[in-house]
Amino acid sequence: MNKENFERAKWIPICLIAVLLMIIYKTIDNLTQITTEISRFLWVVSPLLFGVLFAYFLYIPHLKIESLFRKSKVRFVSNRARGFSTISVFLLLIMIVSFIIAVIIPMIITSIIDLANSIPIYVNSILDFFDDIPADSFWYGMNIADNLREATANILNEQLSFGAIEQFARGIISFAGGMFNILLGLVISLYILLEREKITEFFRRLSNAVIKKERARSRLTKYLGQINKVLFTFIASKGLDSIINLVAVTTILLIFRVPHAPLLGLLAGMFNFIPYLGSLIAVFLITTITLITGGVEKALIVLIPLLIFQQLDGNFIEPRIMKSSLKISPILVIIAVVVGGAYFGIFGMFLAVPIAVIIKQILIEYVSHSEEKS
Repeated sequence: MNKENFERAKWIPICLIAVLLMIIYKTIDNLTQITTEISRFLWVVSPLLFGVLFAYFLYIPHLKIESLFRKSKVRFVSNRARGFSTISVFLLLIMIVSFIIAVIIPMIITSIIDLANSIPIYVNSILDFFDDIPADSFWYGMNIADNLREATANILNEQLSFGAIEQFARGIISFAGGMFNILLGLVISLYILLEREKITEFFRRLSNAVIKKERARSRLTKYLGQINKVLFTFIASKGLDSIINLVAVTTILLIFRVPHAPLLGLLAGMFNFIPYLGSLIAVFLITTITLITGGVEKALIVLIPLLIFQQLDGNFIEPRIMKSSLKISPILVIIAVVVGGAYFGIFGMFLAVPIAVIIKQILIEYVSHSEEKS
């Protein structure tokens, strides 16, 4: 290499670093816009994402039903086992959705309406409690009752404003759109289950066409296999465990006659999707709401069986369902949940952990591969 070419080559990494710094700066400077565009894109492709999610969750029952049809002595049935399995799962889903619409949703709506109607009573009870604080109490000088009255008045004024009504209407439209995306996702999931070999074969042929090197293709296949395993383990296992949490917590709350038990049970099932933190958050929220609606005694009575079930679920039920651990540090879980929730809301909290596990696994594999080469 002559001196002129050497001087040119020396400036290449400097230019690349400068371009990289400009990209990082522009990304940070437009972070809000970027996250907005990502959220919009996720909303557009949400039916497909829901379809993949439901396909993971329905894969095991679909596979079990298909194996039963393959054992049939009627050749017409055994040769079309997958189609009959998909039809069976579809009919089962119709029954479950019909039951949810006819029974579960009305109970939850009733609980929400009752809770909303009871809020003024609970607020007055809290205000009376703080009004009766003795003058020598630590809390007396903080004017908690006056601050709560001012905050309540501000909230009521905002609710009566046109902007709040418009926001409520947008929320109704968004909810309707979300329900449509979920139903469309169920249809897509059935197609994925029915055509899973063809879909896999298409992506295999696509990778062969795009990636020419055999070693690179094998590494990509390995990464995708590990990602598939993480997603399947998390979605299927956590989904089943969340249903168990929903039923168990609702039953506990109904036994102790806790108000709004179906709504609080649904809350427990949803937050169970967040490892480590989810069940703790659910217990805290349920106990707090029970404290407000039923008093200190009922809150303490409910807290004990909830903690017992939480320990039983964390140490016995969930490990038996999941079988293989996600192997992720609690600190990484906390960071992933906080970051996911800050930028993408509640769905970001749910998806943050499997995404963090996937990134961690890819980085570990990359480091291991680099160490083997050196």
